[in-house]
Order: sequence, then structure tokens, then C-alpha cells
Amino acid sequence: MITPRLKTVINNVKHKKIADIGTDHAYIPIFLAEKNLADRVIATDINEGPLSIAQANIEKKGLGNKIETRLGGGLSVIRAGEADDIIIAGMGGILISEIIDRDIDTAKQSRLILQPMNAQYELRKYLLSHGFKITGEDLAVEGFKVYNIITAERGEMEPFETDFEYQIPKYLAEHKYFKDLCRKKRREFTKVIKGLEHSGGDHAEKYEKYKYWKGELDKYEG
Repeated sequence: MITPRLKTVINNVKHKKIADIGTDHAYIPIFLAEKNLADRVIATDINEGPLSIAQANIEKKGLGNKIETRLGGGLSVIRAGEADDIIIAGMGGILISEIIDRDIDTAKQSRLILQPMNAQYELRKYLLSHGFKITGEDLAVEGFKVYNIITAERGEMEPFETDFEYQIPKYLAEHKYFKDLCRKKRREFTKVIKGLEHSGGDHAEKYEKYKYWKGELDKYEG
């Protein structure tokens, strides 16, 4: 099933040789192959169960000549330069950073399409401090959920002007779902701040950071 989130990931594919890391049921590879948006897709997963389902779905569609499944974690199962676009979607931003970092030379040979479920701030920080430049960013909305799709590749990029921009970059301001993103971030910041106000222990630094981010968001929306 191609949801708005997955469709937005697909819309950011540019090349014909693709690797889909953590493919789950292979919905993205199947769509790409069926629509002739890819000549070859490597669909990987760390777990045998999802990968066997993916393989069954691929065979059902008769796409075994275009899609190859591989069992293994992260980028370890593909070779540098084997895929022009590498998709890593539906995982946490910190996990995505760790996957890239473990095989950074492989990652730097390809264009990355990243869809973090959380920790977008940390992922942007990682990319800019490890020799990647963000080449584009898109948004998808499903109900109250807002998803970031970040494209990146090897290169240098100037750091964002403020720490807050690692949360909400200025370049997203013209996106049709920008207000949805701001509302999502307001809910997120408010929830953390209230939680810290009612928790024990010393969380002063985290509390001040979230208060700063919420204040900057007020300026964005004002």
C-alpha cells in the first residue's frame, strides 16, 4: 500500500538503480519497478520475516528480474556505487545516522533519500558534520502526522544560521505543509516542556533548549 509518506519518498527518487534499506514488505521497490521508475532495485531488510514477505510480494507481481532481495543490516549488504539512490525510510533519525556512519564510504557514493520518523534535528546535524550536504527536503502529511523526507549527498554545506533551523529549516517555509509541520513541532515542544516541568531531577539544560525552540517557533508563526 502506497501511503502519502511512501509516495513522497518515491517522488524524490531521481535515478534508475535504487537500494531500499529496511524494505519491509517491498512496497517502494514494487511501485518503482511497476511504474518503470527503476531498472534495478535492491531491497534489503535485517529481519528474515519481513524479507520473506517482500520476496513473496515481488514474485506475485512477477518482478524478480528487476528487484533483488538481500538479508542484512544497513548498508553492509550493498557495495559502494551499486545504487545511485539509497532510500532509508521509516526509521528513527539517530538510527539512520548510525546506519550511514557504519558504512559511510558506501553512503558517500550515492544520493541519499532519508525519511526519519523522529530526531530530524539530530540527523541534519549528523549530515552536515560528516561531509554531506542536504540537497532538498520535502514533507508528507497523513492525518496529524507530518513526515520529513531529506535528500543528501557527499559535499560541503554551510551550517544553519541558528540551532533552531536544525529543527525547522527556513527553506521549508514555502512548502504547502509548512504550517502542518509547525503545528506538529509545537505539540512536540509543548509536550516535552510540560513533562520536564512535572518530572524530578535536573533537566535544566534540556528544558531551556526546548523553551528556546518554542520561542523561535513563535517567531516563525508570528
